[in-house]
Amino acid sequence: PAVPAASSCEEKESTFLAVVMMMPFVAVSCLLLVFSGRPSPALALSSGGSSGHGRRQPHASRESRDLAQKLKQARDPKEVFGLLDDFDEDINSFAVSTAMGKLRRFGKSREALRVFERSKARGIALDVFTYTAAISTCGRNWKRALELFDEMQRRRLEPDIITYSALI
Repeated sequence: PAVPAASSCEEKESTFLAVVMMMPFVAVSCLLLVFSGRPSPALALSSGGSSGHGRRQPHASRESRDLAQKLKQARDPKEVFGLLDDFDEDINSFAVSTAMGKLRRFGKSREALRVFERSKARGIALDVFTYTAAISTCGRNWKRALELFDEMQRRRLEPDIITYSALI
């Protein structure tokens, strides 16, 4: 449906709010379309461990999958950091995404972003899944989320529907 042209400041604000309020419904509609069983190029499914949202993350070694499973079962942030220290050699983008998600569920978004930054500094090859997890972790810090999105594109990582939803 077309949005009528607004003439006054109040009408413009009202129109803006109406559009913003529709955004989650558009995102959900896109997700339903993607997950309806039709093949979609937006989601590059490949073999490997699952990273959530029905997507598969490639290049997950057995050790990395074991670490991810233990991270999923962690009961507190201290245990997450302990596992990251214990499995230092097996950490890849799959493990980083899993650790970030777990820390975010514990309400430790800053620590999750630190794991992302530390992994990047160590030279771990971060992928679209890890960048999407980082963007999701930004919450209301939309400037940081957009910086990560720009960085992701500079690294020639192609965003998918989940990435775009995280930006909304």
